[in-house]
Amino acid sequence: MPIWIRARIRRPNYEREIETSAKVNTGFTIGPSPIIRLPRILAKELGFDIEKAEPLQGITDAAGRPLPMLRLGVVEVMAVEPDRQSQWIRAIAVYTGASSVLLNDYLTEALEIEPTMPGSGFWRFRGETRLRRSAKPEYHGE
Repeated sequence: MPIWIRARIRRPNYEREIETSAKVNTGFTIGPSPIIRLPRILAKELGFDIEKAEPLQGITDAAGRPLPMLRLGVVEVMAVEPDRQSQWIRAIAVYTGASSVLLNDYLTEALEIEPTMPGSGFWRFRGETRLRRSAKPEYHGE
């Protein structure tokens, strides 16, 4: 089972804030920047216009095939648990047409999330010994 965390997402200076589950993906690397992939419905809830988003050039999947990706803009992301939360971290929101929220490796690290047993879905916040179970996956249909 992959690692899923609960995340709050907001745009700076925008009223709307979303809480959903987000998948941790340490193989999702695009430059040295925190990046979060948003599905269409959440991007729209946060006020992004996908049709006006700029394409990112030179992005490929793990097999080297071109991956169409649109840059939406800046968001702030926080990992949340009933007993603890991270700081708000600024990230670049992107859109690929997928139905789940995905955190890249740089954002995962900035949120102080440490995948501990990724096959079993266990993780922890940096500096703690307690293992945490993955959140329930959420998919937002495309």
